[in-house]
Amino acid sequence: MNKENRLIHLNTCLFDNYLAMSKILQVDPELKDLYRYSPSFFKSTFQLSAKSSEKLYRQLHSISISDILDYTVQNNSKIITIYSDMYPELLKQIYDPPFVLYLKGDINLLKSDLKLSIIGSRKPSEFANLTCDSFVKDLVKENWIIVSGMALGCDTLAHKAAIHHGGKTIAVIGSGLNAIYPKANTHLYNEMISNHLVISEYPHYIQPEKRYFPRRNRIIAGLSKGLIILEAKEKSGTMITANFALENGREVFAVPGPIIMDEYKGNHQLIQEGAKLITCTKDIIEEFIDFA
Repeated sequence: MNKENRLIHLNTCLFDNYLAMSKILQVDPELKDLYRYSPSFFKSTFQLSAKSSEKLYRQLHSISISDILDYTVQNNSKIITIYSDMYPELLKQIYDPPFVLYLKGDINLLKSDLKLSIIGSRKPSEFANLTCDSFVKDLVKENWIIVSGMALGCDTLAHKAAIHHGGKTIAVIGSGLNAIYPKANTHLYNEMISNHLVISEYPHYIQPEKRYFPRRNRIIAGLSKGLIILEAKEKSGTMITANFALENGREVFAVPGPIIMDEYKGNHQLIQEGAKLITCTKDIIEEFIDFA
């Protein structure tokens, strides 16, 4: 078994404990000794609880990597690790990049350097709808790929606008590839896996949980050169993603809105803190003139 397969195997067993995976890789970067470790070794060396150590040991010796890989092929999906040539370089640069990515759709979209993320509120205003369509229409003409999270609201607007205007789009989801969420986006999901790309850091069977979505947001920001905020309240998941992007050196663009609307208070705060105010697509593209 090669290093990548060992990492996939470990991720299947420990996908929701990034810190433990990091510690194991620090001690054993090639994972050559992974199957020799005892439950007591996992507990003492990697600070896992006794219960977690026993579970990890049991799963590593009962779950077959061959079954995982066979299921991936049967499911028309792919798995890549942080060691793969296909793994996006930009994503490697964040402080906690996912070790494994599960992919369904056109994986060649990962190769493009022209990716921009678009996010915003779950209940966007008509103004956000019009703004999104205008930006995306011009961005896809310049071959930018639109990245978002396939949630209801602005995420869905961004994906649909990219598709409508003949562009390409990538969805990063907070569940396994076999768990479509929200169900209202089943048609969009099917379109995405047929002609675009859906990405997750979670094994196929994992159901969506609230705690997975903040983690998912770092990938949305990390995949792209910049992040466009359509609408954001002061305290929201959108703001968490925006702050993550800023912390990791990504360009953050914010659409200004009416000062009396709560939906734009987050945008205005970000602009005050250094995000670029944008009123047209040119404001975005000029930041990447060396790449566009």
